[in-house]
Amino acid sequence: MNIRRSIFCVKRSSNDSPESSCPIVPTPPYSHLLMTTDDKRSTDEIGITTGARLHFGLLDTAAPFGGLGVMIADPQTQIRITAASQFECSGDGVDRAIEIANRLTEFLKLGDLPACSVEILRRPQAHVGLGSGTQLAMAVADGLAQFCAAEIPPQVLAQQIADRGKRSAIGVHGYLQGGLIFETGQPDAADQLNPIIQRLELPADWTVLLARPKHQSETVFGTDEQQQFERLDAATEKQRAALKHIITDQVIPAVKAGDFLSFAAAVHHYNHQSGMLFSSVQGGPYNGPQVTSTIELLQQHGAQGVGQSSWGPSVFSWFPNRSDAEEFASSLPRESLVVNLVGIQNCPASKTHG
Repeated sequence: MNIRRSIFCVKRSSNDSPESSCPIVPTPPYSHLLMTTDDKRSTDEIGITTGARLHFGLLDTAAPFGGLGVMIADPQTQIRITAASQFECSGDGVDRAIEIANRLTEFLKLGDLPACSVEILRRPQAHVGLGSGTQLAMAVADGLAQFCAAEIPPQVLAQQIADRGKRSAIGVHGYLQGGLIFETGQPDAADQLNPIIQRLELPADWTVLLARPKHQSETVFGTDEQQQFERLDAATEKQRAALKHIITDQVIPAVKAGDFLSFAAAVHHYNHQSGMLFSSVQGGPYNGPQVTSTIELLQQHGAQGVGQSSWGPSVFSWFPNRSDAEEFASSLPRESLVVNLVGIQNCPASKTHG
């Protein structure tokens, strides 16, 4: 994968006011969480590798949203942080990394940005429905906090430093814990990170086939995504209850029993029903004719557990093992599809210290 290698060196004075889309909530100084200058830093190099997030769908189109999803091992996001004379950043995503460093610096009352180099070594294609933005933001925020020897609560790290988890918390919880995540919150706590209702590990053999059109015309993110949500009606109580029922009475029991066929059927059912909450802006349960055609193609070939991740264009289908997935993938038309086979990430993001 080719990565844009741009170096940014940044030094701030205490009078600088960093731009941020996430205003810092006033908090007591966190300088007491830092090592003193007489202390020896525990590490001069931090490496973090995390996977991607499949989103099976929201419970509602209005706060607190809630939803179901799972972490997969690929495509990976990988960063490395090393000591340097001043803050610098390289790779695809430097603007986001600098914003995170600014928020951390203000939050910890540091005055200057951390004296380190942030290298974004690997970053998947953005805006294809796999939550790459959240994984990158969490990795950078987590890595910088570790470099500064600061113990920051996960909710604060996610919402105030990484600036994630405002609508869906699956990617945040997935980064921190891995596995299958069912999360939702309370309407009167919409400004808080939705807690996990249930987390489960999936059987290690289960495999996901990812497919997306090679020439997808457009994707949904940023301002466009916000405008789409503003056009949507909130789910009815009946719709929310039906979606929760699929999770609690079908998906979760199937995972606990290791029942692949029931799991695949329940995930497809949930994804379709959640997608119908967005039918007025998508044109149906799936986002546009290209994604719909991809799902129909997989189903025609006999795929199970088929669905759209987030807004797409990535589509998933489930297999009980990798060999079955490989055999299925060999039958697909590669001239029109990007196809990858991935495993499950049942653990937190991987971290190394040197």
